[in-house]
Amino acid sequence: MEPAESRATWGTCTFCGDATPPGAPKCVTCGQVLNRGAPLPRRTKHWMTLVKALRIVIVVGVVAALGWAIVSAQLAGPTTFSDPLTGTWTMNVSAGHYVVLSGNITGEDYIQGNYSVTSPPGALATLFVLNSTEISPFLLGYPYATAAPPSNGTNGLIVFDAPYTDTFYFVYLNPYPATSNITETIYVHTTYESNVVLG
Repeated sequence: MEPAESRATWGTCTFCGDATPPGAPKCVTCGQVLNRGAPLPRRTKHWMTLVKALRIVIVVGVVAALGWAIVSAQLAGPTTFSDPLTGTWTMNVSAGHYVVLSGNITGEDYIQGNYSVTSPPGALATLFVLNSTEISPFLLGYPYATAAPPSNGTNGLIVFDAPYTDTFYFVYLNPYPATSNITETIYVHTTYESNVVLG
């Protein structure tokens, strides 16, 4: 036989709209004294209807917002930036000076390519990479660290895998003293490779 309590009717709190167990003197949610048996005033009925509707709207709104956030993140894919580091450049660099190619690189993407000094034949150029923190000391003439070991030669390969997302600066330096008057012509070709981890 079914217990008497399970056959009893659960009520609804007239203040917060929550369900109240049979025989409870107060609402377990808000503590409002329950007025069992007496018909609800019209104003209270409207308040309960409004509370229930508001709860439904809030729950549906939160679920919709979370669903949209998840779906939009899936559709957007990983963070990517525009591609300023794919191209070919011919740059003239006077003695003791430098030129800079820069752009945003998403973490775990990489830049590959090559450079060569086309004039004068056999001249050396130095390539190094700086991140957004390291560029300021370099420009101000202070000691600086590099994001990748410098490369020094008449030509060389460029392979730089970004360990994190940042703006990186590829600096091509003419290492000869200004008094030498040696102006170098440096040919550079680079390609941005997306979402690849170099092993």
